[in-house]
Amino acid sequence: MRLIIVPDDGSVSVDGVGFGGLNLSFMDASVHAVQWYETHGEIEVKDPVTGRMIANEVITSIDAFQPAIAVWQAEKAAQEAAAAAAAAAAVNNQPATTGSQAL
Repeated sequence: MRLIIVPDDGSVSVDGVGFGGLNLSFMDASVHAVQWYETHGEIEVKDPVTGRMIANEVITSIDAFQPAIAVWQAEKAAQEAAAAAAAAAAVNNQPATTGSQAL
């Protein structure tokens, strides 16, 4: 899994599918971003007061970021449900057609 989390933007991307404006207020204020590359990753750490980048920490597990992944999964499910509802509504509002029409 390729994972990118940017708490300040409320953005989470999993395998290239991203959503912004998510509520990630539960994340530590010192996290600028999380980058995960299948089996390893890093946390880009910032000073919460100045916003300046101060370090990159190597991580070997994304377990601590499961809540952000859960928020992404919920948004993905909501987006898919909305798309399915819109598609169903579009199909249901189409006029019925037949193979031939009387003139």
